[in-house]
Amino acid sequence: MDINLLLSAQTLHLAPNLRQSEPVNGLIVLKNITARTYLSVTPEQWRTLCQFEKPKTVPAMLDEAIRNRQCLPLGESYELILKALRANILLEPGIGPEPILAYDWHWGVRSRALKRSVRLLFFASLAVALSFRPRLPASVPDVLVGLALLSAALSAGELLACCMIRGSGGEVYRPRWSWTKVPPRFTSDKSDVVMLPRVDQLMIALAMPATLSAAAGVASWHRPEWAFFPLLGLIVSLRPILGERLATLFHVGATREPSDSEHAFVFPPNLQPVARGRLLRRTLSHPTTWCRMAYSVVWTLVVLSWIGRLSDLPPWSVAFWRTNGLHIAVGTGGSLAVLCAGYLGWELFAWVRSRARLWRKAIRLWQTRWFDRDAPALDESSRLKLLAALPLFSGMLPPQRIELVRKMKVTRHGPWKTLQGGDVPTCVSLIVSGKVSLRRKLTTGRTVQVQVIGEGNLIGLHDLADPGFPNYRLRTLTPVTLLTVERSVAEELIVKRVSQATLADMVLKRPFLRRISLCKNWHLQAIDRFARLSRIADYAQGQGILNEGQVVEDFFVIFQGDAQVSRNGRPVATIKSGNFFGEIGLMQNSSPNSSVTANNGTRCLTIPRVEMLRFVTHNYTVALEIERVSSKRLGRPLFPLKIGDFRAI
Repeated sequence: MDINLLLSAQTLHLAPNLRQSEPVNGLIVLKNITARTYLSVTPEQWRTLCQFEKPKTVPAMLDEAIRNRQCLPLGESYELILKALRANILLEPGIGPEPILAYDWHWGVRSRALKRSVRLLFFASLAVALSFRPRLPASVPDVLVGLALLSAALSAGELLACCMIRGSGGEVYRPRWSWTKVPPRFTSDKSDVVMLPRVDQLMIALAMPATLSAAAGVASWHRPEWAFFPLLGLIVSLRPILGERLATLFHVGATREPSDSEHAFVFPPNLQPVARGRLLRRTLSHPTTWCRMAYSVVWTLVVLSWIGRLSDLPPWSVAFWRTNGLHIAVGTGGSLAVLCAGYLGWELFAWVRSRARLWRKAIRLWQTRWFDRDAPALDESSRLKLLAALPLFSGMLPPQRIELVRKMKVTRHGPWKTLQGGDVPTCVSLIVSGKVSLRRKLTTGRTVQVQVIGEGNLIGLHDLADPGFPNYRLRTLTPVTLLTVERSVAEELIVKRVSQATLADMVLKRPFLRRISLCKNWHLQAIDRFARLSRIADYAQGQGILNEGQVVEDFFVIFQGDAQVSRNGRPVATIKSGNFFGEIGLMQNSSPNSSVTANNGTRCLTIPRVEMLRFVTHNYTVALEIERVSSKRLGRPLFPLKIGDFRAI
């Protein structure tokens, strides 16, 4: 599955054969009847999926959700779509799941009709089983009879559960006698139980322990040697971990549990230590978690008690704890400590690994710039590869590209050297390695740095790309390696073959966008698209860029200079080059509660509202970065929008 294609261009639609369960603890279970697949969602997530009743792309769905102020957190939205597609709740056009038919189960009984009977059977049989002291099997016949009782109890519990599922409105799948199980017994697929109300789920989950406790009680009363395996099966069926259904039905408090899209992440940006840490904090803050932990402790004590009854030293005696208490405490505490240390160690390893990759990349770039001044070799084939990778040259015909490459010369300069002396550059250069500072003289007479240009960008054409501000100065910040060609040749082979807008995109906007924090995680295609969509707007001193209380019509990025933010007429902050604003009102479809006013020399990249929304919804890395920064600015999540959140910064 190509996630980029799926989340940007693939048309999806809601599966036709869906069944919806009643809400249980704030969650709804969706079932694709044909494929027998399930997905638990919140009502808000279900509302999001319902937008695909008519086939549409993910960007179209997000655009509609943003306009209607119904957008979920973007990471949750993308995770939901991927999980829904995997569960066949969402389908691609012309692609359907292979049908799985339910078994025609004829016997059915409502689980609520057996509610008292099953509970009475479970607790009464359990009391009988505990009132007699169990014994280990003394002979092979005792082992065989015990296993036969276990097989019969498991099969009876499975049959009872299937009857209650069918009687409560669920489906039974794949009932069969399994010879590969230990012991061999009757089994079935009871996954459809999640579509039933919680009361029915609880009674169905209790069916197996009830029959096991009945078998154990009868065996303990008649012959204790036969009760070992039924009791063992009962203890295993009541286990708190490893997939046992009964323990997962415990719920305390009004807080809902996580849906399928809020854990076990598959969306790559969610596979981060921060997201897992957030999920861990939420889990530990839920009272149900502590209830299940208490159940685990009780289950462990029951197991110890059973083991003690098999031995001559029961666990409730003082002698038992005097002998084994320290070992049990150390073992329990040590196990928890190892578990916590393992989790924290893995998260630390993941964090260090991600940072190490960034550090390694930065160190290699620094080493190349400062110490590998004789590399790369830059022969003719290497130069052709460099030019072919740049959008400005990709449209040139191969003969023209070869002609340009042959006229280029390799030049190298040390750090802090001036590259451009006059008003009109005499040459044009492609930066192969290093950084160059682009400086401009303001009307006040002060020279300021307006941009830092790095590898893969052109210098020497800024006066043509930005005719309103032709006087630029270039100064190296590191040792640089350039491919240089005369200005007249560059004008003939490059400038005359592209439009003014394309020249401005490649020479001015693209180098600027590649260096700001907003675009640090963007694909190059997204940066090029953003450059094409934006225009450079100049503002006079004191001119209003964004006005408090008015509808946001554009998205803004400070290109040069800075701007003043004020609220109720009072200055509150200054935003500088590379910062952006207007995105909160745009994403929340709300009006700002602050004004932004230009200072001297302020220039912005602006994108109209409609184009920016389309761009954001088609590029999930862009959307996630804007959501992250905006949420940090607001001091609360940008999505979902709550009542009263109709004014933004």
